[in-house]
Amino acid sequence: MTRHGQTITVFCLTTVLILGSGCQLWRQKSTNLADRVGLRMRPLGTPNDAMKLEFVFAERSLNDPLIGSALWDRLDVIGRRPASVRTALALHGLRVGQVGGALPPALEELLALTAPNVATDESTGASIDNKEKLRGWRLYLRDGGETEVGLHDEPIEQITFTPPDQDDAREFTEVKFVLRITARRLADGWARLECLPEVHHGPRRMRYTATDSGWGFRTSQQILPLYALKFTVDLTVGEMAIMTSAPGAGKTSAGRMFFSRDATHPGLQRVLVVRLANMPLNSDLYTRIADKPTSIQRP
Repeated sequence: MTRHGQTITVFCLTTVLILGSGCQLWRQKSTNLADRVGLRMRPLGTPNDAMKLEFVFAERSLNDPLIGSALWDRLDVIGRRPASVRTALALHGLRVGQVGGALPPALEELLALTAPNVATDESTGASIDNKEKLRGWRLYLRDGGETEVGLHDEPIEQITFTPPDQDDAREFTEVKFVLRITARRLADGWARLECLPEVHHGPRRMRYTATDSGWGFRTSQQILPLYALKFTVDLTVGEMAIMTSAPGAGKTSAGRMFFSRDATHPGLQRVLVVRLANMPLNSDLYTRIADKPTSIQRP
């Protein structure tokens, strides 16, 4: 190889090494910046047509005014839910509402958007750390995708519960109350959340279960879906759905079973807030172009 050819080869290798190091340094710098400001990039493999949902748990005492009329008088509790569904939810102590981008003051304070870091419970006089009463996460779901929202941190050893479609009470052990949420795309900017309350109970073992690719074995508990309490919420981008137990709901009602913490922390109630944060446009749709109007032939 001539001297000129060697020079070109060394130059090319040096350029490749510099560019490779530069990309690595840029990726490392970007990651460190995201860590410092508390951001996380979209997980690898997230589809471009996924809906972005944000979940927040707020925990309050049963008689806290923030989860009373000050909140629910400002929410839409009807939506597109039929009267029969609303009646069933109310009968079993469940309360569901939704709100647009303009949040009522009670919800802003409940989510610690305007509340002080430390407040006082008017009913007990105890100090409340508003930030510690919140727990949130976000995820991406494609059209038809589903997620399980566990409403309790730890399984409940034993309870007596009467399912809505049954007359007799049943004993359940190692109970977890779960809300299964399926996201459906309605139109650009609109999604429907199908919410199905479930009772997961019993020991975890290998069970023959339906999966996305067919039937197979999966480690799980027994699952009792409460189809009589299934409901839907239609949201546009920026809107929120609020779910909790109804005031005055009995201790053995589904609302108190799912959203109260009587078994471990008597008198505490949880509120689940779900927000449709973002939704990509449907790339399959196109703008309709009208035909050029023809000239009018006058007689």
